[in-house]
Amino acid sequence: MSVPESTAVSMIAAAASGVPEPVKASLFKAISDLLGGLVSVPAAKLRQYTQAIEDTTAARSMVAGVLAKAAVDDSGADPELLKIAAEVYLPTIVRKAKNRLSIAKSAAEHLGTSAVNASEEETAAPDDDWMNRFMRFAEDASSERLQDLFGRILAGQILRPGAFGFATLRTLSELDQGIANDFTEAWSKSVGDAVDYSPEWQRGDGFSRWKRLAEAGLMAPASSIQFLPPFKAVMDGAALWSPMTADGIALCVHFQEGSTSTWDHIAFTRVGRELGTILQKPYYEQNIRQAAHRLPRHGLTRIDLLRPNVGSETIWHLHL
Repeated sequence: MSVPESTAVSMIAAAASGVPEPVKASLFKAISDLLGGLVSVPAAKLRQYTQAIEDTTAARSMVAGVLAKAAVDDSGADPELLKIAAEVYLPTIVRKAKNRLSIAKSAAEHLGTSAVNASEEETAAPDDDWMNRFMRFAEDASSERLQDLFGRILAGQILRPGAFGFATLRTLSELDQGIANDFTEAWSKSVGDAVDYSPEWQRGDGFSRWKRLAEAGLMAPASSIQFLPPFKAVMDGAALWSPMTADGIALCVHFQEGSTSTWDHIAFTRVGRELGTILQKPYYEQNIRQAAHRLPRHGLTRIDLLRPNVGSETIWHLHL
């Protein structure tokens, strides 16, 4: 649903009210850069922007009237007048301004919910080079979905400086809905920085999805194999191997000397990993469990699942 320009700033201010104090300075600096060229946005609730938007709306109405009058009286229309009026009207500028406003609001909302434990030392406003690239891509984000994603990226860059590279900004700006859906589905099966190379990815729809995502630069074009580390007995004559870990959840694989177990997987690219951080977190425990049960077990003696605040759970062991 569209929002009148005159109320947009109050919405951003309301969203920013939930941002912890240590993060606000970085947020307001980033929003000031994002809306730069339209108005200077102060830390005091962005109030000065209201008048600028109202002025833009008034100018748009005035020039729209000029165009309407010329269209009605086309027999005497001055082509030069129409050309000048069209240039002044510039609906593209208004559209881009609204896109930036929506992204600013989204960033403030996401910071309000994700910056609870952030500290002033850890957060920072994005540097000028990054913001310039961000603004060029973000101002063309006309759908609510893209505006929300760009808002998430801006919030993430403030909380974790350097979290998103230029390639990620470009890829997001070019992401169509079909690829976005493919990536959301693939990321939901993540075990960290990769997906297990299960039969799902080797044929049919899963294989086609993988190849589309590889072409889009979000997944590696070929699977990779992780081998066992050098054997060094640690526990009951077995060595330990941790092929996958995510969100504090990890596998601990016990293997004997001479084991030939490997883990075959498809890695996400850097762009894929960065975009994944703004999506809903996968159910890592379930994904890692399923991947563990597909590991080749020649020479393995036990597989443990390690979870924060829960401890170790043996999910498979060799029966002698």
